[in-house]
Formats: sequence, C-alpha cells, structure tokens
Amino acid sequence: MGGLALRRATLSLELRATFTIGVAEPTGVVLRRLRARMAAPQVEVRWARQPGGGEATTVREDQDHVVLCMIPEVRHFWSPWLMLDVQAEDGATHLFGRFSPHPSVWTGFAFCYLTLTAIGFFALIFAWASQLSGSGNSWLGLLAPLCAAIAFALWWASQVGQRLARAEMVRLRDCVYAAVEPEDDTPTA
Repeated sequence: MGGLALRRATLSLELRATFTIGVAEPTGVVLRRLRARMAAPQVEVRWARQPGGGEATTVREDQDHVVLCMIPEVRHFWSPWLMLDVQAEDGATHLFGRFSPHPSVWTGFAFCYLTLTAIGFFALIFAWASQLSGSGNSWLGLLAPLCAAIAFALWWASQVGQRLARAEMVRLRDCVYAAVEPEDDTPTA
C-alpha cells in the first residue's frame, strides 16, 4: 500500500472506534486526492473547517475535517458517522478517523453518562452524610450501584450498536483508504 501506514480500527472496549492513516506525502496533495476520489455508493461526504481553521472562503491545505455518513435513504438509528481529521505532520499527512453515532445520538449518550455520574456521586455523598449523622437514610447508597448498572447497560448498548453498524463502518473506512491510496505510476511492460 505505497506510503500508507495503517492502524486498523478496534471495536473492543471503545465507545467510539478509531483508526489512523499516515501518508508520506504533503497534506495539500492528500487533500486534493481526497476531494477528487472520496466517493462510494450510498456514502455522503461533507467537508468542514476545523475549529479555528479560518473562514470558509479561505483555502488552507494543511488541515481539514471530513464527515462521512450513509445517505439518508439507507441510514439507520445505529448507522455510524466517520469524523476524519487531516493534518500536516513533518512534511507528511496524518489522518485520524473516529466513528460515532449520529451527533445528536452521541450528545444524548454523553449527557446520560454525565447525569448518571452526577447522581451517583451525590448519592454517595448524601449516603455518607446520612451514615455520619445517624439519620438512617442508607437507601441513598443504593443509587450509586444502580447508576453504575445503568452506565454498564449504556456501554453494552454501544457495543451492540457497533456490531450492527460494522458493515457500514467498514464501508466508510474503505472509502477513505481507497481515496488516500497513491496512484500506481509504475509503467506496465
């Protein structure tokens, strides 16, 4: 695979699977190749500026952000979105891809974790204070394990969602690999 250095996506304990690609070419060349060749059936490609990346009218060829997702006609609740960051790194290009569910699903997921953590934390504090004061409200201590169990159920749901979306994740990742692959310039004899 030419000048590519790859680390395959792992889906084990991660909430959002990731992968990296290193290309031994300038970022401008890689971005032009991505813009020209990033296409696949049933895949929608959206280009965006990274935060602080300048105004939309300026063209910067040292960093960019790409979002790949399935087209709305085939998209499901569990369909992945691939966020791809392209950055220059010592004359070469580094691509970092992170899979996630739809941004609104991910926001709700993260908010649930935040809420469960806050409830569990304060339940433990009030249970400890209740124990110290001798008021006998020890039932508050049961909220923390309940929150942990719900958090585990959310993590398990994310693993199920990743397994349901595995084929779509592979399709999105392969779309990036195919677009980044340098053209073979060797003449055939």
